[in-house]
Amino acid sequence: MVTINTTLGISWTVLSFGFFVICRYLVQPLTFIRHSPKTHRTKSNPYFQTCFTCADDHQWERLNLLISWLHSLITGVAVIYSFWAYSPDIYQDFVNHITLVTYLTCALSYGYFWYDLFDIISNRRGSEMLELLLHHILTIIFFSFNIFRVLNIGYQMFALIAEINSIFLHARKLFQLYHIPRDNVFVRLNMFLNILTFFLCRLCMLFFVTIFVYHDRYRVGDINYIYVMYILLPGVWIMNPILFYRVLRTDFLKRYKSKKLLS
Repeated sequence: MVTINTTLGISWTVLSFGFFVICRYLVQPLTFIRHSPKTHRTKSNPYFQTCFTCADDHQWERLNLLISWLHSLITGVAVIYSFWAYSPDIYQDFVNHITLVTYLTCALSYGYFWYDLFDIISNRRGSEMLELLLHHILTIIFFSFNIFRVLNIGYQMFALIAEINSIFLHARKLFQLYHIPRDNVFVRLNMFLNILTFFLCRLCMLFFVTIFVYHDRYRVGDINYIYVMYILLPGVWIMNPILFYRVLRTDFLKRYKSKKLLS
């Protein structure tokens, strides 16, 4: 019987970081598929040069998105399984719920976000890096409260429902980077699944998490409650609707307007 404690969480986080580093080198050959020399873009010098720094900006975007998509796929499947297998226990107590699968899923994502943070710092600079850094730092702080205290794992799993949408959100960007035509049947299908899961797994999830955390405000812990309700959730409530509008506008509204003008 495996004991679920902080040591297990830290160990699994380190293993997760190493797992995604290995995956980085395994999927690297995929970044050269449909790669045109015309798309080569020399990277502006990042603030920190590391072993993760890529010389070609276009290749790094593909590599980063492939790893992000892999993380979303693994986490999304684990989240769906957990909410099916541990129902109704996980719904009844998001604060004290914990199983080996749910705790390790949270630690896996925790390790990924540390990996991706390191990757971004090694390859980005300027406003785009700051936007990604803000998202990752907010997420890492939230994960840290839960992983180290071995508490609120149900809430963290609830937040990871967003990774179901990330499967399609990252696939959308990958289709663009690999120059797959927009009229491709898989691209069109992904567009609809992306906007549907964005609404259900991000916006609806945010709505219910806000209500549930407020309801459990005396149980989640004072510091955790203040951080989530006054820093994390307001930040995510600002970022997600903006991203939703950008995707909706690019994939649907612009296409509808152009068809209307042609008709």
